[in-house]
Amino acid sequence: MHIDYQPPVDESLFVLESVIDWKYLFELEVFDHMTPDIARSVLEEGGKFAVNVLAPLNQVGDEQGSVLVNGNIKTPDGFPAAFKQYAKNGWAGLDLPEQFGGQRLPLTLQVAFSEMVNGANVSFGMFVVMLRAAAWLMIEHADQKLIDIVVPRLTNGDWSATICISEAQAGSDVSRIRTKAEPLANDQYNITGTKMFITFGDHDLTDQIVHLVLARTPNAPVGTRGLSLFAVPKFSFEGGERNSVFISHLEKKMGLKASPTCVLNLDNAIGYRIGVEGRGLSCMFAMVKLMRLEVSIQGVGIGEAAAGEAWRYAINRQQGGPATEPPMPIIRHPDVQRMLFDMQSRTNAMRALVFETAFQLDLSQFAKSAEVRKTALGIAEFLLPVCKSYGSDIGFRTANTAIQVLGGHGYISDSGVEQYARDSRVMSIYEGTNGIQALDLVMRKLLRNDGIYYQCFIDKVKRSLAECRGKVAAELFEPVDAAVDALEEATQYILRIASRSRDNIESTASDYLQLVGLVSSAWIWVRIAAVAKSGSHKDDMRKLMAQFYADYVLPEYQAHVTRIYSGRGVLRLFQANEMITRQN
Repeated sequence: MHIDYQPPVDESLFVLESVIDWKYLFELEVFDHMTPDIARSVLEEGGKFAVNVLAPLNQVGDEQGSVLVNGNIKTPDGFPAAFKQYAKNGWAGLDLPEQFGGQRLPLTLQVAFSEMVNGANVSFGMFVVMLRAAAWLMIEHADQKLIDIVVPRLTNGDWSATICISEAQAGSDVSRIRTKAEPLANDQYNITGTKMFITFGDHDLTDQIVHLVLARTPNAPVGTRGLSLFAVPKFSFEGGERNSVFISHLEKKMGLKASPTCVLNLDNAIGYRIGVEGRGLSCMFAMVKLMRLEVSIQGVGIGEAAAGEAWRYAINRQQGGPATEPPMPIIRHPDVQRMLFDMQSRTNAMRALVFETAFQLDLSQFAKSAEVRKTALGIAEFLLPVCKSYGSDIGFRTANTAIQVLGGHGYISDSGVEQYARDSRVMSIYEGTNGIQALDLVMRKLLRNDGIYYQCFIDKVKRSLAECRGKVAAELFEPVDAAVDALEEATQYILRIASRSRDNIESTASDYLQLVGLVSSAWIWVRIAAVAKSGSHKDDMRKLMAQFYADYVLPEYQAHVTRIYSGRGVLRLFQANEMITRQN
């Protein structure tokens, strides 16, 4: 069975044009070569590419997987040709600078396109995001010579890139990285070590692969301050000979089987330092930030694809009803309706929240006013860990619910929806686990800088809610307004207890992130309902879904608030259990 993927072009454009109001971006000098109409056409063409080229390869990629043959990775049938067409059409450089061959479109548009890429074929999406992220990292931190060698070739798709961080003893704890970098002449280094979980560490989509490797120079201090970043090409930049970078193992995974995850061995491989020695992790975060935004839109893409398949199945599947009458479509069963609305209301809100975050990132760089840039950065920084964590959770949750809607047909591989669950499960793990995202939100984004990032965010929420008051039904507005008040109170509580044990804060972090995700999504639904027009079928459905979210989903915030106020309750129980264990 081939899933009939349908890209959400209309819904994305509705959010971009009516909710986010992205036309402001095209008034900025950096984007004045584009218009909203041209951007709309770009997104429509992107939807066609996702449907016609990428979606047909999704199940093929899952069934065949990538394989290791004589030390080289072979990707599934059709993947090399699909990427060749992707690069030829200019998709690889959609938001990259024109001077390097890119089209310099807003990140907001790039994210909307990425949803369709990942919804159609998330394994393919795993590959192409790294080209853009690596290009941006090098533009920001590499010297001009290295930029001129690498960035144009990443932009046009001739070359590709990887992120090489994890090691066996250093997964999320990057401070324990052991890979060594010995300086040579001519600003070169010998890189030696083993990296694991390297996405597309080898493949047949491009000949050249530029590995971005974190490593330690001699006498570097312990911890993250001793890490430097290096570009390590598969083939030499100068002579084209093979560098000492080899694949020793290809992981067998639960999902994302077309995306090869490799163990990478470096044995005195030639590398080129990027940025200042000892500042490698800071350089890497230029790439990680984009990757985390990408993970959030991966969750939305999977959620939309899975929900769409569930809706189509529920409309066509005949079952149940009075025995004296023909069976009825299962979409008429209230419990199926509940599941469908739960999937779609969470996914649609998350899409708009990710678009909002990308929009704020665009403003943080290019808005005319310094004050607007500063505020936009605060909003984006606060929302990024929420988007990554909450978005990845929603992707898996929606895929899992889609299996339930399809019942037994959902559990078997022929339906295709079980692949969505397998592919999305890892999203809460890579690019910083969701637990790490929660700590980042509370420890860095909330507590640092006197809560300025949070204040930027909550001020925008309150302003837009004030603008929406009277434009939406009271039964929608009032519970959302109450939830925002609860978020404010919980935030002030965390700020008050911040001076106590770190454990107090860490024990609240995950619930706080979930609280922010729920309230932010409710805020988004108020904004959507405020611009939805009565009499339009699509807008009537949006209003109905907004009310469903407020009635059915939003009340979950109360449980998270209760847990936040419980403080170290769980930790006390855990410590008591440790005492009992020791006594026995």
